[in-house]
Amino acid sequence: MKVDRQIFRCLGKDFSWRKLKKAIFLDKTSDNEFTLEVQIEQARQAWLIAQEQMQWADKDLLEAAILKTTACERRYIALLQKARSMHYTAWEPTEIAPVVANNR
Repeated sequence: MKVDRQIFRCLGKDFSWRKLKKAIFLDKTSDNEFTLEVQIEQARQAWLIAQEQMQWADKDLLEAAILKTTACERRYIALLQKARSMHYTAWEPTEIAPVVANNR
């Protein structure tokens, strides 16, 4: 309903293709939905779900469950490797401090 009003407004007196494209084609989700961190977390969740599904798969669906688990795992690993190549870290470098053990 809201999109219909936006389209109608775009077709009115101040028509522009840019406004029409924005009203029709652009997804209203946030920009951070497709960041690498979000994709990695979604891939991890998909991999964990696939592992759980493999636990209850019967003999007819076992091969499909194995293929799905393998595909999810490979996607997760590929995204982690991409993050590594882009020098992402899971923590701030300043937060890491060496642990000193006193053996006296």
